[in-house]
Amino acid sequence: MFLLFTASAAGGTLLDEAESGALDRVLSSRISMTGLLAGKLVFNILLAFTQLTVMFLWAWSVFKLDFFSHIPGFIVMGLCTAFAVAAFGMLLASICHTRAQLGALSTLAILVMSAIGGSMFPRFLMPEAMQKAGLWTINAWAIDGFTKVFWRDLPVSALWPQVAVLLAIGIVLFAIARRIARRWEYA
Repeated sequence: MFLLFTASAAGGTLLDEAESGALDRVLSSRISMTGLLAGKLVFNILLAFTQLTVMFLWAWSVFKLDFFSHIPGFIVMGLCTAFAVAAFGMLLASICHTRAQLGALSTLAILVMSAIGGSMFPRFLMPEAMQKAGLWTINAWAIDGFTKVFWRDLPVSALWPQVAVLLAIGIVLFAIARRIARRWEYA
């Protein structure tokens, strides 16, 4: 949930640049909108992965989570989750026209996704229909993957369903964000 909020706020820099006129100046150079969005996506992935690393290091130091023996699984799940949430943040930013609109839309979308996806209440305790609905969220796939790594001690090869879905989500959301962002190219 916190990654989603960070990604939407970081994606909002696109709106700030559009409002200040900096986006028009950048797009008048050699960079394309695809290149610009890809650069922002990479920054948001690094930001989200750093946030995940800090959160898991906190869990290691305070709650004695066995972090260091699960580094390969953490890196795979961390990068895939970071990619999906970064693309989600870019999509929200490209849909919205103002920071205020982004704040309202992102709060509503993220809280609903987090409630259904298991960030606030474990999905296995939810009714079956809610558990299935949760599979439409980034949260559910990320939590399932991290659960496999840290609590079930499964190998990285067991993460393929979560990895595949998170990567697919990231690719689709970024492609949609790129399509919507065309409005700034022709403004």
